Amino acid sequence: MEQVKSQKFVLYLRISTAKTGGVDSNGIHAQERDINLFLSSQQNPKIMGKFVEVESGAKSDRTQLNKALELCRKTNSILLAQKVDRVSRDVEFIAKLVKDKDITLRVANLPNADNFTIHLFAAISQQEREFISTRTKAAMAAAKAKGQRFGNPKLAELNRTRIRQSNKFNSTVAPIVLPLRQRGMTFQQIADTLNEMEVKTSRGCNYSPMQVKRVVDRCAK
Repeated sequence: MEQVKSQKFVLYLRISTAKTGGVDSNGIHAQERDINLFLSSQQNPKIMGKFVEVESGAKSDRTQLNKALELCRKTNSILLAQKVDRVSRDVEFIAKLVKDKDITLRVANLPNADNFTIHLFAAISQQEREFISTRTKAAMAAAKAKGQRFGNPKLAELNRTRIRQSNKFNSTVAPIVLPLRQRGMTFQQIADTLNEMEVKTSRGCNYSPMQVKRVVDRCAK
């Protein structure tokens, strides 16, 4: 019987420094679980090294990440992380990484994602964080200016605000949805991809095919 060739992996896990000064260990076991689940679906995987980092994802120049990338290059191994944001929250860094011919990046929670999808996910994640931050600051400023309590806005004004927020959020999702649509994916397939990436709607819900269609239709107007 012909022996199955091993796939070599370098594992990278990252936990953030907590604002209180301690270490945020939440998620480290989840990272290990998801990575192990991914590896269990691979044929004859070989672990070349494992690197754990305690550092913010906003910082791209990290000691353990650099060591992991160096080992990948030396051993022709695949860099494996639980999520894209474990590697970096900087979309430009992810874009540079997926273009590096000496590095192959795989993500445990997106087992079928290619470099194109990983790059798109990094982009939408960054836009989503920026949108949530902007929306929260704007809502608090508006409520403060009018002397309103957060739980008691006027219904008509609230509806107008939600529409503006929804339209703005759709504009951040469009750069992801439209290229996938152009590649021939159905609305259902795009919705499944967004949900697999854990990308939520402006109201924090999963995407349906109809919601994806609305994004596409609004961009066509």
